[in-house]
Amino acid sequence: MKIMTKEEFKTRWESDDTGGGITYEDIANCGVAWGLFSRPKTSRIDVVRYQVLKAAGTVDAEEFTPDEE
Repeated sequence: MKIMTKEEFKTRWESDDTGGGITYEDIANCGVAWGLFSRPKTSRIDVVRYQVLKAAGTVDAEEFTPDEE
């Protein structure tokens, strides 16, 4: 399994309105590979998604800011 670089992730995420087919598994794997999380599947997925989008520098990352609990 090849983990996307931040640049690859950004390009793919921004390629269409559905996130370029990126799955939550892809997001979790990138979160680990990029040093953001050690166990992303034990965290809220909206937090993991947001942190990965921010790290990749996607144009719409702020649209995915998690709600406070």
